[in-house]
Amino acid sequence: GWQDNIILAMAPLGILTAIVAAIRVRGPSWLRAVVGRARENDANVEMELKSSTSHEVCELWNGRGIVRTMGRPEVQQMIYLEDHQRNHKTFGLHTVESATKAGLLRPERTYGMNQTWKIESHNESAPNISLNLHGGSKSQEHYAAALCGIVLQFGMLVFCGFSVYHPAFGQRFPKNGRPLGAYAFPIMALGTILLMLGMLICSAVVEQSTVETEYLRQQEAPNARLLWLQKSDTVSDQAFDSFVLGQSSSRRDRMPTSRREDNEPTTTSKDHSDTTNHKANWVETVASNRTEAFTLLGVFFGLSGFILQFPGLRGMTWSASIARLVCIFLMTIWRAWIRRGMIANPVHMKLREHHEMDWLA
Repeated sequence: GWQDNIILAMAPLGILTAIVAAIRVRGPSWLRAVVGRARENDANVEMELKSSTSHEVCELWNGRGIVRTMGRPEVQQMIYLEDHQRNHKTFGLHTVESATKAGLLRPERTYGMNQTWKIESHNESAPNISLNLHGGSKSQEHYAAALCGIVLQFGMLVFCGFSVYHPAFGQRFPKNGRPLGAYAFPIMALGTILLMLGMLICSAVVEQSTVETEYLRQQEAPNARLLWLQKSDTVSDQAFDSFVLGQSSSRRDRMPTSRREDNEPTTTSKDHSDTTNHKANWVETVASNRTEAFTLLGVFFGLSGFILQFPGLRGMTWSASIARLVCIFLMTIWRAWIRRGMIANPVHMKLREHHEMDWLA
């Protein structure tokens, strides 16, 4: 959500990486060529930058951890209901589709460019394993991190302004024995604000490239647990053995899924007149749709702010640089804490090759 965008934009780390990521995800073709990604396929972008899975990108267990790779392996996701195991029709096993139709799961909300949801065919897309291994961060943690980031970032600006315009502070900490130049703080403040806006836009561009749906567990399924049957296969020249994977706890009220947004925004309309056609062709070369224009705006703001911060910080005392480093360090700790669940591993057991369904039976 918007909290994640704010958390990334406040005291950002890896600025150029975030800008290049936005270009790779939704940038115009000429801008992708600038960063050397003119002919990059969508699957490679999805594997490296997104949380989604599809018919081209999957998540597999290699015996040590969950890895993302390109391919179409045979992985079956099932929902196991311990209280329904005596049911001779289902034996407590459901797919996402059957559980939704039976009223055991309910699609609650969808994030992404397309805000309408539908029960998708999970047989075509690989299951999201990593997103369902942990309970996810609490919303209070996201709000607290976003609020802390805003306070730290604007607090740093207030401190730098105080160090420049307060007479006693400026006399105590001069720059090379001389008062600070009048240009330093305005340029640094402008660069910081532009950088925040650029990172906010780049983060939103990457986030809007996927459609995320949360399935809420109903009261009829109090002990629902996700299982994944992984068949031995060779995917992208990597050998994966047969495993059964499961959640470490059944007390998960939500099951998130993330899918790639394949519906590209429509391009701008053309007029029949030559002059209008010439203008339309020029505009479409720069940005053929609103998403590409939005990406271009984020890249411009991000690079402009990144460049303006250098002369601004150089013209100020060492205290401004230290304050910026402290903000980056504290926000890095916050981001790591919120994402602590991403290192969780599933409960796993190796199965005999080609006998995965026999084990399940």
